[in-house]
Amino acid sequence: MQLKNVGIFVLLIAIILVTTWLDGNYASPSNLRAIVRDTGLYGLISIGVALVIVTGGIDLSIGSLIALSGVLFVQVVNIRYEPTGYEGRIVEIRSATAESTSGALLRLDALPPNLRDGDRLTFASTSGRSSVAVQGQTELDGQTFVRLRDRLQGLREGVPVRLETLAHLHPFAACGVVLLIAASIGLTHGLLVTYGNLQPFVVTLCGLLIYRGVARVLTGDNQIGLLGALDDFKTLFTGAPFQVPVPLVSRISNPNASWSEIAWIDFPASGLILLGTAIATWIFLYRTVWGRHLLATGENERAARFSGIRTRPLIILAYVFCSSLAGLTGILFTLELNSVQPGSSGSFYELYAIAAAVLGGCSL
Repeated sequence: MQLKNVGIFVLLIAIILVTTWLDGNYASPSNLRAIVRDTGLYGLISIGVALVIVTGGIDLSIGSLIALSGVLFVQVVNIRYEPTGYEGRIVEIRSATAESTSGALLRLDALPPNLRDGDRLTFASTSGRSSVAVQGQTELDGQTFVRLRDRLQGLREGVPVRLETLAHLHPFAACGVVLLIAASIGLTHGLLVTYGNLQPFVVTLCGLLIYRGVARVLTGDNQIGLLGALDDFKTLFTGAPFQVPVPLVSRISNPNASWSEIAWIDFPASGLILLGTAIATWIFLYRTVWGRHLLATGENERAARFSGIRTRPLIILAYVFCSSLAGLTGILFTLELNSVQPGSSGSFYELYAIAAAVLGGCSL
């Protein structure tokens, strides 16, 4: 097993070196950040399915569960606009460039109370009721202006506007609901496999079809998104909390740079989540009695059961863990892309996860 892992690691290094030699941009800081981000997202589902494979099972529903989790997160967080009692009138419009560009500044006769980034101003237009998104407020020449995120869309001085505030469920509460649903799906898989004596391949293959179908029904098979909301929450899980120094990268990606120059690479939050999950999983498998029992169950379930190990709860736990990580990954993908397409999001991701688990040493 150790020689196999060494061989895989050497192959990985060889691929990196050849790719970098063919295109130096592969080692650019932005691409390295993207690699760490994607590795974190795909690595989570790989760890989840690895535990299932250890028990002698398989989970083919991961990709569909990712799509369903993304859809459920958007629907549970329920981003919407609620009317307020504010009514004002545009006194002045300022724009750095043409009137059609975003980032225009509006001065109103009375500043709206509790104005927040993401709120919108509605007004009457030739096509009915239109709206523009707000990007906060700023001070200019001693006056307070409202900065727009959208284009002006026909706004002009003297037009009356109303304020609609952005409302939604707390995103952490929405995550809790989605993860609970994902864990319940994993529990169902585990019960059907252990107590229903059904083949994991059949159970999860049916799930692959059912969960994506449910996601498409819930959305009318249309793409849904976060409407530019939850900026702080998205930054928390898609941003880079710190940077790491990497030597030689600057020289490889830029021939004019010196060999001694150090490149600072943004380390995405998804990489930290993967690192924490991997460490916790390793501790569970190799430093707890339950982990050793899980490994013994995968080696020979019947022998493990005869030796006094409660194999069924361990197998159920593996499926719950796998589905929970798939649900978490679905949320992270939705935050990263700001939207979810139920018909295509997560397609074939279960194959990526299984392949990564097998390359990591899990035996089918």
